[in-house]
Amino acid sequence: MNRITSEALYELLPAVHRLRDADQGEPLRALMAVLAREGAVVEENIEQLLDNLFIETCADWASPYIGGTIGYRTLHQIEGTDVGNRAEVANTIGYRRRKGTAAVLEQLARDVTGWPAHVVEYFQVVATCQHMNHIRPAHHLGPDLHDPLDLEPLNKAFDRVSQTVDVRSIQQSPGRESIGGTHNLQNIGLHLWRLIPMQLTRAPVREVDATRFLFDALGAPRQLVNRPAPEDTIASISAPRHVPGDLTRRALDADVAEWYPRAFEIFVDGVGVPLEEIEACDLSDDGVGWNHVPPNPPEGEVAGVRVDPELGRLAFPEAPAGEVLVSYHTGFPARIGGGEYNRAEGLAGLPEAEVREVPSQHATIQAAIDALTDAGGIVEIASNDVFTGNVVISVADGREIVLRAADGFRPILRPANPMQIEGGEDGRVILDGLVVEGQRVNIREMGDVSLKEVTLRHCTLIPGRRLTETGAPQNPNASSLTVNTVGLELFLTHSVTGPILMDETTNAEIRDSIVDAAAADSGDSAEARAIRGTGGVNQPAGALTIIASTVIGRITARAFPLVSNSILFARSPGPGAPIRALQRQAGCMRFSWVPQDAITPRRYRCQPQLSIDQAIAVAEESGPVSQMVRQLIIRRITRWLVPSFTALSASHPAYCQLRQAAPLEVRTGASDESEMGVYHLLFAPQRETNLRIRLDEYLRFGLEAGIFYET
Repeated sequence: MNRITSEALYELLPAVHRLRDADQGEPLRALMAVLAREGAVVEENIEQLLDNLFIETCADWASPYIGGTIGYRTLHQIEGTDVGNRAEVANTIGYRRRKGTAAVLEQLARDVTGWPAHVVEYFQVVATCQHMNHIRPAHHLGPDLHDPLDLEPLNKAFDRVSQTVDVRSIQQSPGRESIGGTHNLQNIGLHLWRLIPMQLTRAPVREVDATRFLFDALGAPRQLVNRPAPEDTIASISAPRHVPGDLTRRALDADVAEWYPRAFEIFVDGVGVPLEEIEACDLSDDGVGWNHVPPNPPEGEVAGVRVDPELGRLAFPEAPAGEVLVSYHTGFPARIGGGEYNRAEGLAGLPEAEVREVPSQHATIQAAIDALTDAGGIVEIASNDVFTGNVVISVADGREIVLRAADGFRPILRPANPMQIEGGEDGRVILDGLVVEGQRVNIREMGDVSLKEVTLRHCTLIPGRRLTETGAPQNPNASSLTVNTVGLELFLTHSVTGPILMDETTNAEIRDSIVDAAAADSGDSAEARAIRGTGGVNQPAGALTIIASTVIGRITARAFPLVSNSILFARSPGPGAPIRALQRQAGCMRFSWVPQDAITPRRYRCQPQLSIDQAIAVAEESGPVSQMVRQLIIRRITRWLVPSFTALSASHPAYCQLRQAAPLEVRTGASDESEMGVYHLLFAPQRETNLRIRLDEYLRFGLEAGIFYET
């Protein structure tokens, strides 16, 4: 198709007009350029009209209209996630042709929630007396105790062990917190994997000694997970290879080729270790060493590389001849913090900014920063390496410097000294996609001048600065970010950080992030201090705006202009309020969990205060309520209405994820009925509601379905 261009339009004009136009400075050519630009818009719109006739190519707004032609019922829209209705509309006719089958229910769960799914028809694993004319030899009453591999998925999605009938309703089981009521003839189980397989490609390992290494360069134990293989059609039931489940030692030992190199791969001096040299092994601690470390092989023989996928460890029979790199996957609830996930939308950068690349142009980060001119610019790191050099960012007045990881990379900064950021009065600094280990990030004054703005986006400042071999913080309560400037605007988005110390004049906005006090015991983090002033333990930080975030620990702030859809998880073991604002007249807290004894601005529909007010209002319907009864109501509700997390350790895959047994008031208490806290952006309650709506349409009559979360 011929495109409308300014030159094509200009050539259509008579030559005499073009000659006159040239004499007058070509204003007519400029007019043709404007017309061509608008014509291109019309031309593109015409082409899009044809694309909008097909679900595969239509615009997002057209999907419901195409679905309407086949009687598709729209669901709750989930903004800002990968979940859409395009795949479901495309497969609707196929769904209806196979309506009620397990394969359709499984694919439907995937399309509606965006989570990998596996469907279990429990009548197949209920212990029954078989008819002698229809014997099922594989249907045993008891498991084969000689094969531990069959026992590994017990009470999980791929459990094939028969159990006696349980007549309780399957819908009474709240996720994985209870498994009662599953095994019955009319029950269908939909098992979902919520954790995202986060990929790391050719990343460095953490060396323990010459032959022993950890997959994670941060030094923490890591459970490896499978990278799901695609299914060919919607007519098949998923297998373990199709879901991001945990990779176990027995599963790897049973079939190495099934998982290597899809789930993980090991490289020595840039060359992948052959499949036949990979051995599954238990490399757990044995005193000062590891169990089953391979011995040196006899001359002429080749010993395998032993891998423990449950701890993220590998051991060579002898010191490898080159650098060891690994590609692997671990689970995490959302795409926040440093990672290889897609961050392209946030990498638009500065217009006409100077870009310095590491390591292709400069060997070190500091060399690339120093090479920038006074106009500022971008330093982009296109590597998964560990950078040990010190970093000092100094930006000129009115300029901006961006230090970022290239899309698809997760560099680790491990400086010997704190990372320093300073600059002129109107200077701006952005850190994007980085992991900082071992030291804090210190924002300081340059002379008597302070920066205007610092943004941390998709960054991880390790809580506790480092992780031990057990995954605990190496430096409990040590600050990860300090602000020693006056009047700074601090923005923290899609990030994970340890304790924050800031000047009282700082204005900070924390959005879709985790701030963890990083106590020695993760269970005590809520008693440690997460955000406070730089002047001392009881000194206030600046004004805090916290939106859809989880803060683990006590907070002392000058003011809270806005706290929304967040969890401020803190306790008061000693004197003083766990959350305290000096200025209570200004600001608002809404749709958040805030400790009952916190000193804050006005709260609107915050828990547990909302439930307490509702309970007191119900009691007052029968007459006046005494002060003693009010106190009993407050104590009763505050005792149980507390967020409960799957894990509070930064090394755990389900870090800060709400348990399914957490109070419903927290799991659906946000302003849009999503969950409070950092994973509000996942809209998990809406996904589950959409799935239940679809089950009413596609579930066979007489069957009952339950939803179970594997992760």
